[in-house]
Amino acid sequence: MKRRIVPALLALGCVAALTACGNNEDKFVSELKAAGFSNPGEPSTEKEKKSKKIGKRTVKSSEKTIEVVVRVKGCDLEFAKVSGQSGYWLDELHVDGQEPEWPGYPENLNRDQVVKLLADNSTKPDGFKGCYKPNEA
Repeated sequence: MKRRIVPALLALGCVAALTACGNNEDKFVSELKAAGFSNPGEPSTEKEKKSKKIGKRTVKSSEKTIEVVVRVKGCDLEFAKVSGQSGYWLDELHVDGQEPEWPGYPENLNRDQVVKLLADNSTKPDGFKGCYKPNEA
């Protein structure tokens, strides 16, 4: 009897973990839609493991970052957030197969603020001029 219960519990745990991760991804897409981005792409998750030595013990932790690409004025912009935390930031510009990081990591921008950022004279990543189309939606 115990041999049947253990695999069932393992399967339930895996399903719960996948659902929780997917739920955070869906919440992030909803958050971006609420900020005025009508076309967020498919979310993806990156997991980063960290270890820190505290005295004689090593403490291990992991952090999941959710990333979603949104197209604005011809540019594919990647927004990112730490799973389970509030707020998000403009992480990268995707252009010609390259993914240069966005300088200054502007945080919690809505669509109108992104349009303004793209049009101003602030520092932009390499390749920005090749994708930016001010007359595109």
